[in-house]
Amino acid sequence: MNIPYIHEAKAKSPAQINDLDRAIIMLPDVFGQTDYSRATTEALAKTFACPVFMLDYFYQLTSKPSVFAEADRDEVFPIMERMTGEDFVAIWDKATGEIAKSYPELKHFAVIGFCFGGRLAYLAGMDAKVDRVVSFYGGGASKEFYAGKSSIEALVEARRDDQNLRVISFYGTQDESIPPADRAQTATALEAAGIESQTREYAAGHAYFQEGRSHYDQTAADQSWTELKNFLR
Repeated sequence: MNIPYIHEAKAKSPAQINDLDRAIIMLPDVFGQTDYSRATTEALAKTFACPVFMLDYFYQLTSKPSVFAEADRDEVFPIMERMTGEDFVAIWDKATGEIAKSYPELKHFAVIGFCFGGRLAYLAGMDAKVDRVVSFYGGGASKEFYAGKSSIEALVEARRDDQNLRVISFYGTQDESIPPADRAQTATALEAAGIESQTREYAAGHAYFQEGRSHYDQTAADQSWTELKNFLR
């Protein structure tokens, strides 16, 4: 798939690919199509033997692929602040349309988001084709973001009592950017809407999951991989 805002993992299971009806769409952190995010798509593809795509959501605003380093925060964060939920939904719809052209058999998506992508993952869950939402340290989930609602409010409004949807949220308890009250608010809202959800917390900081981030924590990452495999399988 030669599309600048969609990176497709190379690792697949060719013998099974024609029988699969699901794929994973990964929403990276704000630094975009980094080496560590590309490595994560490959790890997901090998583990779950399905197509995996990374959506470069900032392309909607910049019209160019996003590849930033952590030192580029002064450039990256203003883009994040400009992005609205409406911007994300527009590129999500465009991306899933492009994916459907190459894989018309796909009927279901699991969405896995990191950091800001973790907030966007909840919003992606409005799409009825999404049956699994995985949010890694998705801060700002209760902040007004889309059509006057937060990502969580938009999700529960669209998918209330939907028995086909499951959500899991991962957090580091040492992550000061997402207070315990925010985590609890997300869990309470999903439960009240009748959406099956889980919360997993580890003694780690923000961005603990992907090797290549400054706060990578191997113990927490390994435990999260186990939980992720159980959840998606």
